Amino acid sequence: MEEFSHRGYESTKEAADLYIINTCSVTKRADLKSKEAVSRIKKEDPQAKIAICGCSVKDNHLDKLEVDFVIPQDKKHALVGIVLGEPILQEDIWSLKISSFFNQRAFIKIQDGCDNFCSFCKIPYLRGRSRSRPQDQIIEEIKIVSQRHKEIVLSGVNIGLYGRDLVKKQSLESLVQRILEIPSLGRLRFSSLELSLITDKLLFFLKHPKVCPHLHLPFQSADDKVLCAMNKQERVKDYEAVVVKARAINPEVAISCDIMVGFPAEDDASFNNTVEFLKRTRPMRMHIFRFSPRQFTPLSETKIMNSGQIRKRMETLKELAVEFSKEYRQNFLGKILTMVAEEKKQGFTWGYTENYIRLGIKDDVSLGEIIGVKIDRIDNEKTYAVKA
Repeated sequence: MEEFSHRGYESTKEAADLYIINTCSVTKRADLKSKEAVSRIKKEDPQAKIAICGCSVKDNHLDKLEVDFVIPQDKKHALVGIVLGEPILQEDIWSLKISSFFNQRAFIKIQDGCDNFCSFCKIPYLRGRSRSRPQDQIIEEIKIVSQRHKEIVLSGVNIGLYGRDLVKKQSLESLVQRILEIPSLGRLRFSSLELSLITDKLLFFLKHPKVCPHLHLPFQSADDKVLCAMNKQERVKDYEAVVVKARAINPEVAISCDIMVGFPAEDDASFNNTVEFLKRTRPMRMHIFRFSPRQFTPLSETKIMNSGQIRKRMETLKELAVEFSKEYRQNFLGKILTMVAEEKKQGFTWGYTENYIRLGIKDDVSLGEIIGVKIDRIDNEKTYAVKA
């Protein structure tokens, strides 16, 4: 959007001249949502032009929906030039510059692609091997963006791989150390981290006052047989070791995770192992999703498990998720945390605390501001606080 803004274009919540749909292909549902978005725009605003880009473009025939521009992942950096018929000046995705975001937290991409080739995941086939952004570029962008955005989130497909592909080898830890030296930085958060790539040095950053005490870990399953079939590098003992270490370093750390239901190797015993593991580790938030066969992967032709069985297992996990979330949030009743004010809705200002609790306050505060809050009320789904 920033490249369009430089050319005089404006974003709008009303009918637009051009719609850009950045597609996702992680799950079958993500593919479907991309197609639904195209169909909805064509129905509601038939005169507008539509450009599609991202992972779903390569293999899901979105071009058959008669959009105006189909831009594959490897040409995404050239989107503006392609759409406007201008010369393409950008060499790659890292040459794009960002100075601000629509949301109050800023997501800084430091890496793309993945080397893991998990048996259920098509991302390495669509985005290729891990590619790291030069460290100096990241630092300069954060220096600019942090002037307006108080929280910086380091993002990518697999950020734990950062720096390994660079000519002069670097690491996520060295990058974080440099970021923490930026005077304008408010606070720093990690996006999802593969457990096999988490070092003790990285965990020790959880004690730093500017690092959000939050780890999002893609467990997927907690059964060694299933993890082996997934081609995951970790085993259950590795999961537990990282969680124990993180909580020893900072007892208030938030652990959130991904859990997949219905993987082909998941039998009743495997699922029960996952449930028992979750009862031991008690993550404060769980992203629960169904397995779906993805094109290019070894499991592309795999038959999906009985839908009733999957639904029952998902309900079990959702009940645990509610229990664990409420339990974690109750630990902070009456305690003072900090929140980035992100949106105003239904008479409240909402945002996330440093330990990833989403809460609302009645006080009228400026969006983007970091404020002290004291949690005074929780229910099964929401958390409320007052300004401290």
